[in-house]
Amino acid sequence: MDERILKAGVVGCGFIAQNAHIPSLLKCRNVRLAAICDRNEDLARSVAGKFKIGKYYSDFKEMLDVEKLDVVNVCTSIDTHASLAIQAMEAGCHVFTEKPLALNTRDADEMIQVSKKNNVKLGTNHHLLFIPPVQKIKRILDKGTIGNLVRVEIKQSCPPQDFPIIADPNHWWHRLPGGVFGDTLPHPIYLAREFLGDIEPVAVYPKKMGNLDHMPFDEVQIILEGEKGVGTIISSCNWPSLWMIDIFGTKKNIHANLHNSVVITYGGKTDMGKGIASLYARENLQRSFRILTDTFAGGVNFIQGKHRGIPTGIRKFMESIQNGTEPPVTAEDGREVLRVWEKITSQMV
Repeated sequence: MDERILKAGVVGCGFIAQNAHIPSLLKCRNVRLAAICDRNEDLARSVAGKFKIGKYYSDFKEMLDVEKLDVVNVCTSIDTHASLAIQAMEAGCHVFTEKPLALNTRDADEMIQVSKKNNVKLGTNHHLLFIPPVQKIKRILDKGTIGNLVRVEIKQSCPPQDFPIIADPNHWWHRLPGGVFGDTLPHPIYLAREFLGDIEPVAVYPKKMGNLDHMPFDEVQIILEGEKGVGTIISSCNWPSLWMIDIFGTKKNIHANLHNSVVITYGGKTDMGKGIASLYARENLQRSFRILTDTFAGGVNFIQGKHRGIPTGIRKFMESIQNGTEPPVTAEDGREVLRVWEKITSQMV
């Protein structure tokens, strides 16, 4: 293991940088956050003062030239990921981007080529893979508890009352392919890949149900075919906030609420429906116990700061640099998510 201190920088000082990337980097072992950059110099100055970061810049090239960084976290709008990442990698920096990796697969291919040419690592932020409830689902699947996996259903909702940028017609999310879903869909796509293997979208159904005039659609349902089963993604801007995963197997099923970290297995064998009442009674008791224990564990994880996946993803990426190992989420992983994302958003018209 390389024990030297990695000199890190962040470009983009908005919400995700301040609430996730910068705090995570400040806690990483053998990493020093040396400088940050934003084209809004007042914002860069303010954020540097808030987090006690020594240097701030409004010019990215100047930061790269002066600081000689080892690694850069890209936290800017998606359309700038490729150009900034390529600039950093050409300067010899490893790069970790916010999701998705880039705006399209063409840009992703160029980024991957540049990373290989300069022998630097390129990773992206698929942070929900590292949160406790998703890790628990993976352990249940690895044990074979549910039998053969048959179906995965993923539901997410990002209503404007919780995400004010959805109600802002001038926010860059609305200029993405697929509108706001261009930013929100990568999460369920990479989760679906985690459970189903390689996936293909076979049907996409966008629909407008709300009253925001600047949004041509605010609901979408996607049907997937995967290596290990079939799947559905439903994404909404109308329901109260939620993140749920339901996985159906030949022996048991899994229900997971990613917001409260409760993961429940249920279902079992009955004889032509006989004994189903007692089965459900036992399950109700087991569910009540599981809700209590998972709620307690979720509270402990929250207190310990282990409830979020971004710190873990960033730490593992930094460790991959120090250990000379593959990043936890590779650029190729990010590129495959983009490929599926492009197929879906091309049909959202």
